[in-house]
Amino acid sequence: MFTGHDLSEGTGEVLASLKRNGVKGSFFLTGDYLRTPGFKSYVHQMINDGHWISGHSDKHLLVSDWGSRDLLLVKRDSFVADLKANLKALESGGIDIGNLSYYIPSYEWYNSETVDWAKAVGLHSVNYTPGIRTAADYTYPEMGTRYLSSTAILDNLWSYEARYGLNGFLILIHMGTDDRRKDKLYHHLDDIISILKGKGYQLVDVPDLLK
Repeated sequence: MFTGHDLSEGTGEVLASLKRNGVKGSFFLTGDYLRTPGFKSYVHQMINDGHWISGHSDKHLLVSDWGSRDLLLVKRDSFVADLKANLKALESGGIDIGNLSYYIPSYEWYNSETVDWAKAVGLHSVNYTPGIRTAADYTYPEMGTRYLSSTAILDNLWSYEARYGLNGFLILIHMGTDDRRKDKLYHHLDDIISILKGKGYQLVDVPDLLK
């Protein structure tokens, strides 16, 4: 699965890789992403290629403090208004929102209250499966010890797979990352898909996985 907000330089490569490998992806997009003129062709291609698309907040809100997940930074009204604006942007972008049940909270960060608030809007909060580090592909060398190269991420992924398997896992890769990261994980998507298929995994979208 893939998230998109204000960066999208890898989306063309991601879509080409999915098509080449006959895989349907799950794309979680913010309202800002959907409204960006330069990204609209990507959204059209996602729809035309039959990928599953849902929300990732409208303005990519940070809903709670990084140091204390329970310390809310938004009020319920603001959170709900943001989610509804995201749904409106999805609908305006040509996505059928009638059957959307899942979304990924912005920054993949949430707490029990925001999960309940989202549920009231009809959306279940989902996230990548912990234990693997693909979501750290947003980091760049200037972040010091927090930076993870693609080699380190892939070593961790395949090491984890060898020990525990990845069946039922939600694997997140970002479609766009900071310019300071030159080592983009999406360059390795063909290899990731090929290895997973070779090991017998079926690659399905989020609704198919969670149904």
